[in-house]
Amino acid sequence: MSQMPQNAGSKPVSIAHYRITAKLGEGGMGVVYSAIDEKLGRAVAIKTLHEATTDPTAGERLWREARAAAQINHPNVCQIYEIGEADGHPYLCMELLEGESLHVRMSRGKMPVPEAAPLIFSLLNALEALHKRALVHRDLKPSNIFLTPNGLKLLDFGLARLSHAMLAPNLGTPGVALDEQLTIPGTVIGTPRYIAPEVLDGSEADGRADLFASGAILYEMLSGHPAFDGATPMQVFHAVLYQHPAPLGGSAVIGSINRIVLKAMAKARDERYTTAEAMAEDLREAIAQADPNMMASASPMRRLIVLPFRILRPDPEIDFLSASLPEAISSTLSSLSSLQVRSSLTAAKYASEAPDLRALAQEAGVDTVLTGSVLRAGEELQVTTQLVEAPAGTVVWSHRERLPLRDVFALEESVSRRVMDSLKLPVTDTEEHQIGRDAPASPTAYEFYLRGAHQSYGTQGWRVARELYTKSLEHDPRYAPAWAALARASFLLAKYSGENPETNYAKAQTALARALELNPDLGKAHALLTTIEVNSGKTLEALVRLLRRTKRYPNNAEFYQGLVLTLRYCGLLDASIAANAHARRLDPGIVTSVPHTYVMHGDLDRAMEDADSDLGMSAMVLFLRGQYAEARQRLAGFDFPVETGPLGAWIRFVKAVVEQDRDSQLAATKVLTSAAFDAEGTYYAAWSFALLEEWDAALSSFHRSVTDGFYCFPTFKRASVFDPIRTRPEFQEAFRLAQAKHHEAHRIFVEEGGPQLLGTELGD
Repeated sequence: MSQMPQNAGSKPVSIAHYRITAKLGEGGMGVVYSAIDEKLGRAVAIKTLHEATTDPTAGERLWREARAAAQINHPNVCQIYEIGEADGHPYLCMELLEGESLHVRMSRGKMPVPEAAPLIFSLLNALEALHKRALVHRDLKPSNIFLTPNGLKLLDFGLARLSHAMLAPNLGTPGVALDEQLTIPGTVIGTPRYIAPEVLDGSEADGRADLFASGAILYEMLSGHPAFDGATPMQVFHAVLYQHPAPLGGSAVIGSINRIVLKAMAKARDERYTTAEAMAEDLREAIAQADPNMMASASPMRRLIVLPFRILRPDPEIDFLSASLPEAISSTLSSLSSLQVRSSLTAAKYASEAPDLRALAQEAGVDTVLTGSVLRAGEELQVTTQLVEAPAGTVVWSHRERLPLRDVFALEESVSRRVMDSLKLPVTDTEEHQIGRDAPASPTAYEFYLRGAHQSYGTQGWRVARELYTKSLEHDPRYAPAWAALARASFLLAKYSGENPETNYAKAQTALARALELNPDLGKAHALLTTIEVNSGKTLEALVRLLRRTKRYPNNAEFYQGLVLTLRYCGLLDASIAANAHARRLDPGIVTSVPHTYVMHGDLDRAMEDADSDLGMSAMVLFLRGQYAEARQRLAGFDFPVETGPLGAWIRFVKAVVEQDRDSQLAATKVLTSAAFDAEGTYYAAWSFALLEEWDAALSSFHRSVTDGFYCFPTFKRASVFDPIRTRPEFQEAFRLAQAKHHEAHRIFVEEGGPQLLGTELGD
């Protein structure tokens, strides 16, 4: 006989043969007591329902919890002893745990890696046991994880559910039913901060939803901040669906763990770990690093955007400062490993007198905004800068200074240092040296450089920019950024115009070499070097350099952007897609070449999603999907402004392919072959020649694309268009070379730590 409570504030004296000793806690539907099992004489915990509970499914959830937990015999899962009923009230008897919940521990502050790691390993071990039984917990959160002197215990299986998709063929269906619908359709189950996006979208959860929650929990353990937060549940839901948490920094091992956490919390579940053991294995690899700063505290990194400065009184003499000065400040700050800086192209989208900070924070993924204004008074400038937190709008600092127009170059470093000091950013000795390293020797050199940067945003300004950079170098021949900028302008003219492409390409290579000679760590130079290397037969050299620099600067989106291209050229397509995901997390506005990766991978749906704003590429993808009319419609009425050079050749090529006019396609393909500085473009030409059954031309272009550095062997293997010439010696020679280079790239990728860097398992 049980003696149940008479009111909400009392507790039962006993439940069945369990003598209640104390109340341990309670939630929305149930209450947990400590008790003595008077039959066996042992201490236990009893979970029962509130008498006032009106939820008709509450009792069934208690039974479900018992059924789910009873199937798992694991040291990190709370053991269930009995489920019963006393006086019409269901109860659950389980082991009595000593200690505290992870929620209580986290309320005292963030945890260092040595404290957090054993706990997350235990959690993943428990999840591995669950998932092998095709069970999904569905309600992982810190309050359901209990820390005892003997290790972690996973609690509360009331929302656990059988995943039919996870059932192994030899496992069969467990002997108890756990897949009954206990929630109203459209109702969100779980705790908002830890719910996977697909669950919010109404999809059925599998084990990857638990891994999403595990990533969010580990992020919070290390940083002391929720991965997804908001003032209301709807704001949290929005963050889970659309926002990426700020990356964690603090030490090399934390940087490695950050990549693992981000993969676990990927929005698309296909991009997450497939098993808890796979996530644990990467964590072991990360922690195995010899890191003397293992105890370093993890912190969410600041994410900054420098908006175009407002010119308060239009003045042709200083208008160039609006975009070029913020870009120079961004370039300086982007050298810091403790800060993420959004690109100038992303910043240009938010040029207005009063930017919407909430939209800016969500769309650009930033928490700090630097704004500025410039007013000229004679030969002096009045420059006002302001650092603001987003989306709150709290002003961190505001500064106004007057300086001679010729001293504007000093502003870049002074503003950068003010940002660093106010955000308390850690700066290494190498970074400190880098900040002052590229200061121009002449104010005139800096002015020409900034004017060139102002002209370089559009195709019409590239020639003017090239001349301005040349003048800058006449005043300071050792100014590395001007050499890098000159290289970029010359390369763009070579690749995207018809103006002396060979000459401009040679100038780009010479200027780039000089920039790196003066400053081997110049980020802008390395970004351009990737493109030149992969199209000069130096694809593997580019791969080694990028992997090493990305490990050194893991929060530089441009290095991941370069890896998207380089890994595709090496045929490491899954890794290229993973690099794109990292680049987008670091800078949501960054543009990568990933649509081409999806095409080479054969994933035309994702290629279409990513290429939708690129008329030429989207038309090509529609054609490849067999949507010929839609492809032609995509280009209908479009005015092609570029008629010369490689870009013009590519556009005319796509147009001819889409229109399925043999003569036009053949002519355009021949032009593309002769115009391309692009080994991948030469491969597209080989594909087009094969489509037209111009076999000799197809063989020649295919051979050239490989010898020029395009080693996309997985694509070559499955490209049926080449089947009629696949056995010809010329094809076999290039095919075997691509295979050898692809395998060498695979070896380099593994040896240089690429799988750990990108958090991917090679599937190519």
